Amino acid sequence: MGRYTNEELIFGLDIGTRTIIGTVGYKENNKFVILAYESIEHEERAMLDGQIHDIQKVSRAVYQVKTALEQKLSTQLTDVAIAAAGRALSTQIVSVDNTYEEVQEFTLSDVHNLELYGVEKAKEEQQKISSKMDYFCVAYSVINYYLDGYIITSLEGHKGTSISAKIIATFLPKLVIDSLYAVTERAGLKVINLTLEPIAAINAVIPDNLRLLNLALVDIGAGTSDIAITKGGSVVAYGMIPIAGDEVTEAILHQYLVDFNTAEKIKKQLSLSQMIEFDDILGIRHQVTIEEVRQVILPTLETLTENIANKILELNGESSPNAVFCVGGGSQMLSVTQNLAKLLKIAPERVALRTAENVVNVIDQAEVINEPQMITPLGICITSMQSRYNELTTVTLNDRKIDLLNAKKLTILDAIVAAGIEHTEIFPKKGKTLMFKLNGERQRLKGENGIPANILLNGKQATINDMLTEEDLIQVEKATPGVDGQAAVSQYVKDIIKVSVNGTAFTIPIVLVNGDYVSLDYQIKENDDVKVTSPHNLGDLLEFLAISYENKILMVNLSRVELDYKIRNGDAILIDDVPATADEEMMYNKSLDTTQITSDKENDAEQIFITVNGEVVILPAKETSYMLASIFDYITFDLTKPQGTIQLLKNGQAAALTDNLQDGDALKIYWKK
Repeated sequence: MGRYTNEELIFGLDIGTRTIIGTVGYKENNKFVILAYESIEHEERAMLDGQIHDIQKVSRAVYQVKTALEQKLSTQLTDVAIAAAGRALSTQIVSVDNTYEEVQEFTLSDVHNLELYGVEKAKEEQQKISSKMDYFCVAYSVINYYLDGYIITSLEGHKGTSISAKIIATFLPKLVIDSLYAVTERAGLKVINLTLEPIAAINAVIPDNLRLLNLALVDIGAGTSDIAITKGGSVVAYGMIPIAGDEVTEAILHQYLVDFNTAEKIKKQLSLSQMIEFDDILGIRHQVTIEEVRQVILPTLETLTENIANKILELNGESSPNAVFCVGGGSQMLSVTQNLAKLLKIAPERVALRTAENVVNVIDQAEVINEPQMITPLGICITSMQSRYNELTTVTLNDRKIDLLNAKKLTILDAIVAAGIEHTEIFPKKGKTLMFKLNGERQRLKGENGIPANILLNGKQATINDMLTEEDLIQVEKATPGVDGQAAVSQYVKDIIKVSVNGTAFTIPIVLVNGDYVSLDYQIKENDDVKVTSPHNLGDLLEFLAISYENKILMVNLSRVELDYKIRNGDAILIDDVPATADEEMMYNKSLDTTQITSDKENDAEQIFITVNGEVVILPAKETSYMLASIFDYITFDLTKPQGTIQLLKNGQAAALTDNLQDGDALKIYWKK
């Protein structure tokens, strides 16, 4: 065994498309001391575009790197830090907006609601293209905020009716992590730290104090080119384009009819010599100049840099960053940095190549090669040295275990997104405003505000921005949505009287909704046209009800009246045909007189109005009270054919047949089987 224990050593492994690089060192006064490194190329193309296609072949290559380092250090390596390829990341850009019914001042809670809505929508878009795969939401960033359609830097404190956001969210498939674990486990290694390759590269060349600047890091590898953006002190966006160094190699391969490995050697010699010699697949010997090869690869390089520049602009809100740092073996190719500067319209010196000597806080005792491809391996070690936490943080949300990838500082928001809780369950919607017309005038009844989710972190009140650590307990009592605006017709009716017209009961004021007569307990609906009319005389009432009174006899309480008769509570109105002859007129008047005499004897008693199963029933006036049993003489309810036990309810309470009835009582009568 060597002088260092396995606990002291930091072993970082960069599993690339073309090359696997292992680096070992230790921490000394916040600096990483490099003791050894080892690099080997895959014998075959076991990885394509950063994805592991043959686990067995890749694990054998990892094992070779591990054993070579163990021999150099005379110690056994068991723990390893790794990085998931940035090319495995999937990015979704979505736009979301929340519109309000009237001008209001927007709070931080409104902004958080909007952002959570955006992340939720991005996750839905991700699921559409990969429905059978589980994804981690690695990070999200707001590209632009909008207030009433205009771009604005910050929404908090501003007033308006609409807020919007353009949001970029980045996802990593769990499958990628599983394949990395499978490779390292077969090589006899335990993963103690997992990060993302773009984060590792940034940690190597862009220290925290520079991240206030708007910077772009571009890692041009073999299979893809990875991009990360810093702004305001943190990494805010990740991206990837599926072209990189291999496309340049393939351009050489097709032009000169050579195999892939020979084309790779030709590409690498572009910066080493003026003349390049090689044999094609037919055995023919070739000698070409650098300029000749350059002309072959120039169109591919232009396409590559144009795609990188466009992706940087997309991730950075369609604006150029302050500077661009280029790493990875592909960044050394001819004219890459110059082309990027031109396309991004920034000074050439602001697009800089970064090599091992530019890595901050490193002491090199292993004399590593000073090339861009060493940035990510060193960054993996530095990231592990700085954090030394597990690759996943496990928390419990509402008694459910949630695994979160440690790609950034984790918050309760990350756990909410991972748990699939919708934004409306955290920030409730306000109840809808009820819009309707009342006698031709537009009415607006506002809905109520909902009650936001109650969030507890380890038993204490928390917000969605509170930081998480391993084994935290989160309790989310979901939000209560606001109640919609609501109203009943009765709220707009005063001085109620009850009458009957030809036996049909009416309540005055009379209410029509969308042209139909309704009862006073009718609940007004969206866009209803409500008309409330209080006819004070008989003529107005008949006109409103569209009842013809031409050539009719008008009677109230069996007495003839005129159209200007003032309606009173309990009036029984009869509209009858005029007798055709004088004899019929005489007989008609005589019958009225007889009825009137009878009516006078009833001590001026009034009719009573009873509601039975939702229908109004008018009981004739009489001196004594009606018992509930009397109602069966006025309704259709067959007591001779029992269908169970009869149930009697009066005004919502259990009742008996001997109970007295009063004007306005509401009965419910039914069979209980």
